[in-house]
Amino acid sequence: MMKPAGEMREILLKLADAVISNVTDCILHSDDFDKIVMEKSRDVTRKLDMVAEDTLEAYLLEHDLSARIISEELGDRVIPSGEDPAFTLVFDPVDGSTNASRGIPFFCTSIAYAPKVKDVGFDDITIGIVKTAYGRTYHAVRGEGAFLDDKKIDVGHIERDRRKKQIFCIYSYGVNQLPHGILEFGGRNIIRVLGSIAIEMCLLAQGALDGIIEVRDVMNGYDIMASSLILKEAGGILTDTAGEPIRALADVKGISFVGARDEETHDQILRILKG
Repeated sequence: MMKPAGEMREILLKLADAVISNVTDCILHSDDFDKIVMEKSRDVTRKLDMVAEDTLEAYLLEHDLSARIISEELGDRVIPSGEDPAFTLVFDPVDGSTNASRGIPFFCTSIAYAPKVKDVGFDDITIGIVKTAYGRTYHAVRGEGAFLDDKKIDVGHIERDRRKKQIFCIYSYGVNQLPHGILEFGGRNIIRVLGSIAIEMCLLAQGALDGIIEVRDVMNGYDIMASSLILKEAGGILTDTAGEPIRALADVKGISFVGARDEETHDQILRILKG
């Protein structure tokens, strides 16, 4: 039997708490963590992902829940195996894994929920949860707004202080040719690259950032599905780099996108990308 959205949100909030708590404990209480970071940081990333995955599976079994899971590490599978799933979770165990593997406490776990199993796309996500390593929780239910912990966030109704420079995250490293306007854009504004796209999307929803530009064609559905709902429920804007809504399936790979606090900022970014 399908649970009401409010009840499902509470279940997923507790799941996200458990995941990030166990991942953080792994970092803090592993005797050899610093040594592994210096020698084999990829091993740290895999270890943290395994802790997150084990927590997810144990939680679903404990609460007698059956779900289709779409995740970078878990792939596309059903937990418990052999059961008929009642819903889908798009799960990024540790977003900001490079930060986490270096002991930088700017990472999160990201969970998006869809009350269906087949052909799950961005438009089907009805709950988004992003739980950060530094104790803040962003969450949204479709049609009910977005929240930072218990406080509603609404970037669409925050008036921008035009006396201040805008702050953008621009992910462009590895791209051979950039629109010339991007370079000028960086000279006029404050640029930050924080290393966790899900948290950055939530900071945009909160009004701490003004925009995000991702032009590398490397993002996947599980990277931004939860945070995209949070951003849109907060009144922000998310499109592809041509200005079209992102309606891809959850297992899509190679996304570029633009996130913005308002239409004016969104239009400004698109003009720059078009050269």
